[in-house]
Amino acid sequence: MTDTTALPLVPERLTSEGLEDYRISQPLEIQTLLNQMADQNVLVALTTPGGASYTTTIWDVDRAKRVVRLGADLIDPQLERILASDEVFAVGYLEQVKIQFEVEGLMRVKGEGSSQVLTCSFPAQLYRFQRRSNFRVRPLHTPPPVARFRVGPAADPIELRVMDVSVTGVALLMPEGAAKLGAGSEVVAVDIELDADTYFTTNLKVMHVSPLKNEQPGGRLGCEMEGLDGTALRSLQRFIDQTQKRRRTMAWTDV
Repeated sequence: MTDTTALPLVPERLTSEGLEDYRISQPLEIQTLLNQMADQNVLVALTTPGGASYTTTIWDVDRAKRVVRLGADLIDPQLERILASDEVFAVGYLEQVKIQFEVEGLMRVKGEGSSQVLTCSFPAQLYRFQRRSNFRVRPLHTPPPVARFRVGPAADPIELRVMDVSVTGVALLMPEGAAKLGAGSEVVAVDIELDADTYFTTNLKVMHVSPLKNEQPGGRLGCEMEGLDGTALRSLQRFIDQTQKRRRTMAWTDV
């Protein structure tokens, strides 16, 4: 069973703006995610706006019959509240990714022997909320995103390509022969331009320097970003969400 004990099984509010970046409505992709949750025996919380919560697991996903089956206890006061509610949400985690969907047509039916099973309709859509502080994306844009800075007041400006980025850090490509920046180095007033709509200034602290794969010349600077304001964070998060969505769309297009 996937360990989600440290992750809150609480649904996200679905009334805020920007949810389109998280919504999945492609039936095959929905089935794939639900099957993964079933295969990994992921804990799923059924919750209501009134505060009722019942933890179960997905047993089976039947897309042809448009039914999802979950485990059920014979007697549980929380489950009775769930079944009596007009609004129920299911929340679980695949690794560090929160999966959430609205539960329609929930009912309890007799299973094998004396067991009971919960059934609900195959969801028309679900939401995939990445734990953002851990998620890094490789930019898809051309020309590639860059970071510009000086290593000293009198030094010439340096421009390094952004290899990947998260809301807390960035990896930069250090060409062979470029000014050396070792682990622990700090650089202030770094201008990062990810695309025409996403650019901001931050301070960087080099956390590690590693060689590139396949013995390519140069190195990779893993940096922590410091001093981002709210506007920059929102802009960066939108860039990450949109890049993630584009990569997911590209992957499904290639299938």
